[in-house]
Amino acid sequence: MKSIAPAALAALERGDPIVVGAVEIASDPVLCVWGGYREITFDGRTFKPLRDRTLVQVAGGALGGQAQSITLVLSGIEPEVLELLDASEVAGAPVTLWRTIWDSSGTQMLGYDVWGRGHLDTLPREEEIGGTAKITATIETPARSSGRRGARMRSDADQRLIDPNDGFFKNVAYAGEKKLYWGGRRADRAGSVLGGGGGRGSGGGGRLVQR
Repeated sequence: MKSIAPAALAALERGDPIVVGAVEIASDPVLCVWGGYREITFDGRTFKPLRDRTLVQVAGGALGGQAQSITLVLSGIEPEVLELLDASEVAGAPVTLWRTIWDSSGTQMLGYDVWGRGHLDTLPREEEIGGTAKITATIETPARSSGRRGARMRSDADQRLIDPNDGFFKNVAYAGEKKLYWGGRRADRAGSVLGGGGGRGSGGGGRLVQR
């Protein structure tokens, strides 16, 4: 269970915080960056700013399936930051993803929590015009399959391999995607813009979306 400071939890419930992501790569030396404009320190770590560059984390999974990787996309990375992300030095390094929660003005950090952990797998880069680069980092984590035993999967297809007439799992299916909008407020959805039903209403930066 994640522990979130009461002030941060209250802001999430109101739907008005700004959520900014931070990443710690435990290479040598340790690299800590976040999607803000200045250096910040929390939990004994100092994070260098990416100056509002895109920092997106997407994690998908299937109930009973294999462990899914986490993908980080960092766009507009400047040369001095790019030098810190040398693939040969950070490959296989432990990675911790942090979620920092700020007030609506973005000046006061209300709290933070660990969003995910894993090990850095691949780190391809794509050079962009203007001396910047786009980096897509793949992080492998066993967390999503830590409760799984053997090769069996909790799915209808797997169960019918044992007994074609056993439809116990036919209504049990899960394919999820979690998105954390790093570096600002979350994108508006049609339901919140048009006032349609079936949603949580408008407002709120950094809310988690699970489909």
